[in-house]
Amino acid sequence: MPTIRPATAKDAGCLAALSIQVWLSTYVTDGVRRDMADYVLSEFTPANFEALIASPSHQLLAMEQDGFLLGYALMKLDSRCQGCDFPSVEVERLYLVESRTGAGLGRRLLQAARQWASGLPGQPRLWLTVWHRNERAIAFYRRLGMSVHGECHFELEGARHLNYVMLDSASVGAAQAAADL
Repeated sequence: MPTIRPATAKDAGCLAALSIQVWLSTYVTDGVRRDMADYVLSEFTPANFEALIASPSHQLLAMEQDGFLLGYALMKLDSRCQGCDFPSVEVERLYLVESRTGAGLGRRLLQAARQWASGLPGQPRLWLTVWHRNERAIAFYRRLGMSVHGECHFELEGARHLNYVMLDSASVGAAQAAADL
């Protein structure tokens, strides 16, 4: 059974490799262009993950089994959901090794992120962005109680890529249920 724990600096290389695998399999559908290669090789480095793990504005939860990294959830505390007038935490990435999708592990990672956020002051709601053409991820988040809240764009070398902003209504229900007690 996979375990979920806070990531440590020792995880940085595995986090970088997993991120490259997930990003390329998700976004590089027509072949690799220079801008994509440059982005992946500069963004997903062990040094960048070490900095994220050490950052007080981020929380990174790693999922592993038998010494293998299976996925992770990266939350950003100082990123407010646009148009939201309540506390919120961004799920900046929820990545899972491709061979393990469909096994309920992504659900466990999102539940762990919800649980972690519920312990913060104000019990913030989770939000995230997802590429509009990533139908599998959109359906996954909808099944887990998230809904489209708006739109934004990811920019890569001057090209704008439409993303949906999704807001976690499940964390709202949990916060309301706790308030009703």
